[in-house]
Amino acid sequence: MTKRTTPATKKPVLAALDLPAPVQTTRLKRKQFASTGDVHIQGDAVIATQFIVGGDCLIDGDLEAEEVFCLGKLTVTGDIRVQSLYVGHALDAGGNIDVEYLIKTGCSADWMARMLELDQRKPAADGSSYMDILVHPAILARYDHHDAFGGFGDIQALGYVACADLDCHGNVQLDDVLEVGEIQFVGGHLSAAAIHVAGDCNCQGELFSETDIQVEGALFAANLICQGNLDVASIHSQGDISNWGYLRATGEISSLRGEIHSGRWIATKGSIYAAKYIKSGESIVAEKGISCGADYGILAATSLPRSRWATHGFVSAASKPRLLLSGQFVEGKKLKHIDALEKKRETELDWEVPRRLKREMQPV
Repeated sequence: MTKRTTPATKKPVLAALDLPAPVQTTRLKRKQFASTGDVHIQGDAVIATQFIVGGDCLIDGDLEAEEVFCLGKLTVTGDIRVQSLYVGHALDAGGNIDVEYLIKTGCSADWMARMLELDQRKPAADGSSYMDILVHPAILARYDHHDAFGGFGDIQALGYVACADLDCHGNVQLDDVLEVGEIQFVGGHLSAAAIHVAGDCNCQGELFSETDIQVEGALFAANLICQGNLDVASIHSQGDISNWGYLRATGEISSLRGEIHSGRWIATKGSIYAAKYIKSGESIVAEKGISCGADYGILAATSLPRSRWATHGFVSAASKPRLLLSGQFVEGKKLKHIDALEKKRETELDWEVPRRLKREMQPV
């Protein structure tokens, strides 16, 4: 008879490591702060220069600093006011996020070490790596298996986000407006109450706005839904482009695999292309041409009676487009003619009235 042996229980990998002690304190006010472990501040954090956390960080209040490096998840229940913000995992704010320069999420530990120039230090006498003084071991394990953790690189805020540049590995979800100089990269979806970008915008997922979208440079998104007016320099989408108001551009408008659907008019100095239908409630103007899928069509003036097609439901391009299913072709119309009609417009759609009243009630 063989003797049954009990297999030895394996200890967790992290348990065998010398984990850094967590930091918990009340209101924090220092010139500089750095910790390799997790940090919990039960109050405001006011740091004159750098704020460096190697693990997760929870602040029950506001955060003010010059530069913030958090290799784990950064959660702030109040407002964030910093010059630069670098986060490894995710960023969650209960208030506004106001950053003078760059917001970057999904940062690797190696990238942060190079930013802090830790890789240029002389080797330690005990043989330890510079990573040992920067990042919590659990965070490194999380990076290796980040696909299993939801929200890697995400940004969530109950207020607005304002910064010069935005580079986000995951999704961006805001309850208020997004005001950015340039969106270098959003790896997931982007959702906000309103979006204004002074430069280019690159969104790999769906771009959604509860009101208007204004991008002064080129806009790229996988899909786009705008519950207001859409004003861009140019727009390119893999899927559908849909908006409630008008769609105005100075360059090309293209949907590579979807359709373009505007509640009001579409106008550009460039060209319009959609793999499927091109639809508008009023006019369509493209000074360099309009084209759609071979088995689809162009439908203008879908919200107007036929008696108003010549004045408000026309289609105009360098040459008459094929597959024009509704609307009246009129030669010679340009973007400036649509802009002039817009200035004379008196009627409002149902969704425009409450927004106008809200703007009028705001203090000057």
